[in-house]
Formats: sequence, C-alpha cells, structure tokens
Amino acid sequence: MMLKYFVGLTFYPDNSFAKKIEHFRSRFDTKFNSNSTIHLPIVPPFEIPYSEGKKLSQELVEELDSFYFDNLDHHVLKFDDLDVHDYKKNLLLHLNPMIDADLAFCQESLFSICQSYIVEREKRMKTDKKTFMTIGRFSSETELHHGLEHARKEFVHFTGLPFESICLFRQNHGIWYRESDLITFKRPTEEFLQSLEASI
Repeated sequence: MMLKYFVGLTFYPDNSFAKKIEHFRSRFDTKFNSNSTIHLPIVPPFEIPYSEGKKLSQELVEELDSFYFDNLDHHVLKFDDLDVHDYKKNLLLHLNPMIDADLAFCQESLFSICQSYIVEREKRMKTDKKTFMTIGRFSSETELHHGLEHARKEFVHFTGLPFESICLFRQNHGIWYRESDLITFKRPTEEFLQSLEASI
C-alpha cells in the first residue's frame, strides 16, 4: 500500500494578513472546505510505501530539530506579488513568497530526505522546487479575471505570515490532512505582529 504526502509550512491564523487570505480563499478557492489551513507547500507531493511513513516522519523531525535548534521564534514569510499558474485545466491564482537563503536550504534538505524514500520503480518527485500559496482556483479565463480583479483590490499591501509549523500532510480519499507537525514555532506576540506590519 502506498501513501501520498507533501511537506508544508503553516502559519498562525490570528493576524490581519492571514485573515485576509482566509477570507479570499473562502470565496475563490474550491479546495478551501477540504483544506482550510493556510499553508505553503515546500516539498511537492510524493508517494512512499505505508511501512515507511513513521520512519520518514522521525527523520524529518530530527533534521528540523537540528536545523532550527533553539531558534523557534520570529520567523516570518513575506510575499511580494500575485501571479497565475496553469495546472491541470485549472488556473491557480497565487501569492509569490520571498524565500530567504535559510528557508531555501531547509527546503532542499527536506526534499532530499523525502526523495530518498521513494522506491525506484515509482514515479519520482518533480524537480521544480518553485513554490507558491494558492488563493484561488478557476476553470476559465473569465472566472480568473473576476477573481484577479478582487485580488488586486484586496491585496494592495503585502505583509508577512509568522511560521506556525512545518507539517507533514497526508492524502486520504483525495483530501489532504495534517498528519503531524514536524516542528512548531513559538506564537508571535502582539507587539511583534504590530512591528511586522509597520515595517513592510
């Protein structure tokens, strides 16, 4: 039996930018009800044998504990633009993240670990590590233009999202669930959130 996973970065939802994203997704993302967690995929979906799931999770936890050793607060992901991606007959409206060197290095390390669990006879993971946060899914150009018009009004200013966790997501009957938080970051203080919005 094979299980399908991806690794995602999740964010604390109790800030104005997260609430804006959530509100937009609730209207324009058809997958909002099946996965309302605000997240950014950092390792694309892959399949591994059922028997390897626990071992993979433990190795990812160890890697992240080593990478973020005693450095679990004040991590923020910033965004700089809106863009569109054509994917499997859907037009995806998304926010472009500003991936810094540390997060890129972490992403590369997690990607390598996950890839090592894929058996040779199975399909390899895609090698394109470009990642983005989908906020809307559309089946036609007309729908996209309508959503994009709203997005340009609502996302005039881009702020940042404080990290909540790096999480292993698992697919079950076509729906993605949070399997486990591999590492959890400290909740930001109100003062930090205010300084974040003021500095961007």
